Amino acid sequence: MKFAIVLAALAAVAVARPQNQLTPGVVPILDYQETHDEFGQFALSYLTGDGTQVSEQGALVPNSKEDGFVLVKKGSFKYYAPDGQLVEETWTADGNGFHAQGSHLPVAPDPNAAS
Repeated sequence: MKFAIVLAALAAVAVARPQNQLTPGVVPILDYQETHDEFGQFALSYLTGDGTQVSEQGALVPNSKEDGFVLVKKGSFKYYAPDGQLVEETWTADGNGFHAQGSHLPVAPDPNAAS
């Protein structure tokens, strides 16, 4: 009998729990767009509830020897760091490698600068 009462109480608590609250640590996606075509081109972007924005595009282009293709991608993202600072980065990736730019990234010293 006691078990049935405890079970009924637990069921009542579960049913009474608000169903529209977000799970702690889960950030909602406010906008999401994605497109693809038959030539290997694509575009993707999304925006989350904490202000994070991501954008990426890609296309297959002939390689430098013109005997094949390479996927060329470019994109950007921005988000707020735990200290509240806005972090923004743009990047490209192609046959010459991955190249990123952002104020948060370290920069190599200029070898031509006078010391």
